[in-house]
Amino acid sequence: MNDSHQVESYANANFDSAHSLIIKQFQSRLPLNFSPRSVLDLGCGPGDMSSRLLPFFPKANFTYLDGSKLMLKFCQKRLFALIGEKRNNKIIFKNELVQEFVPESSFELVFSNSLLHRIHNPFEFWSAIQRSIDDDSFIFVCDLLRPNTLTELYHLVDRYAKDEPEVLKTDFLNSLLAAFRFEEVSDMIATIRLSHKLNLEIISDRHWICYTKPK
Repeated sequence: MNDSHQVESYANANFDSAHSLIIKQFQSRLPLNFSPRSVLDLGCGPGDMSSRLLPFFPKANFTYLDGSKLMLKFCQKRLFALIGEKRNNKIIFKNELVQEFVPESSFELVFSNSLLHRIHNPFEFWSAIQRSIDDDSFIFVCDLLRPNTLTELYHLVDRYAKDEPEVLKTDFLNSLLAAFRFEEVSDMIATIRLSHKLNLEIISDRHWICYTKPK
């Protein structure tokens, strides 16, 4: 997403209901007393979800990655407004495509929201996750569910984007069309041989999550 009007509309949109739900689901799946030293926010976008994630781990080093320079700029502005530019731990912003991201070392937490459906080849997304973890890393991924019918599709757009600007309605509709069905995500996880590591669940009429199974 690099069109300035589209990015600005997305950055100023109110995602409080959906993002609050996702963060609650994330928080409830975390291991007891989990305190990662390194966090990767893969596909951070304009930073609304990032700003919700950051306060959970005040001592962690964060890496925010997005392929859109404009999105990353909004994210940086939002986070610095939240915490200020001075912070003891590192906050790194990387303008890179997920397909090209090769981390210098693994992260203890890898978080991603609503990125998978934007990647042309979904296995490039999962490969980036695999490059970013080790055996003890915690993974949390959330994305949209593709509706089964056009009737369902238009119902979701009307229910959740009825009063949004036209550019956001169109983006939501296209995102739902590009999203994967639950069975397709399950097949991907099996193909990359992470079924033993990840739980996969539907959490709403338009979202699924997968996360590291408790040990």
